[in-house]
Amino acid sequence: MPTTDEHRASCDEFVAHIHDLCAEPGTRVRLSRGRGRPVEECAPMDRYLARRTAHRAGRRAYYTVASLIATAGPQTHTPGVRPEPDDPAILMTTGEDAPGVPLVAPTKPASVPSAPDSAAWFARPNLGATLAAAVRTAGHSSGRTEDTLSLLTRLSDDQLHRRLPSTVTRLLKDNVTPDWGVLLYDLVQRPYQRDKVGLRWRDAFYLATPGPRRS
Repeated sequence: MPTTDEHRASCDEFVAHIHDLCAEPGTRVRLSRGRGRPVEECAPMDRYLARRTAHRAGRRAYYTVASLIATAGPQTHTPGVRPEPDDPAILMTTGEDAPGVPLVAPTKPASVPSAPDSAAWFARPNLGATLAAAVRTAGHSSGRTEDTLSLLTRLSDDQLHRRLPSTVTRLLKDNVTPDWGVLLYDLVQRPYQRDKVGLRWRDAFYLATPGPRRS
C-alpha cells in the first residue's frame, strides 16, 4: 500500500506520462475525446491508460485528467498557476493541512520529487486556488466563479467529471492552467472524502480573493 506522499508523486508521474503522449497529435486527439465521459465509454483511451489505471482506485479521475491535458495541448505543459511576483493577493493558507504555505505554485514546472514533501504539495494550487487566480488575473467575475466553485463542490462525482471540462476549458482560454497533479489527486480522493476536498477548494479560493465589502 503506497503512502500518501508516494501516491502524490505517482500523480505527477502520470501527468508527465500524459504530457509525453500528447506530443503526438493523433494520440492527443484520441485522449481528448474522453472529456466528461465515464471510463466504460472511453475505449480509444484504453490502449494508452489501461496499463497504468486498470487496478487503481478512482480510475475515472485518471481518464478525466488525461482528457483535460490533451484538450489543453502542449502549450500548457507547465502545471500550476503562475503567480505575479508583486501580487499582494497571493495569500497564505491558515488551514491545519499546511499553515503558512502559499496557495500558488512556483513558475517552474513541477517534477516528481525524489523525497516527497507534504508542505511543498500544499504549496501548489488546487482547483479553488486556480479559480481564484482566474478572478485575479483573467477578469473572471468573483461572484460567478464563487457560484461555480460552490456547485462543483456539491455535485456528485459523475456530475463533477461531466462538468469539469467546461470549467477547465474556460480557464485555459484565459491562460489559467490547473495544476494537473493536484487536480488528479483530489479527484481520486473525492469519492471517499468529498467534504474534505470541497473544504480545501473553498478555503483556497476565499483565502486568495478579496473578502466581501461591508455595507
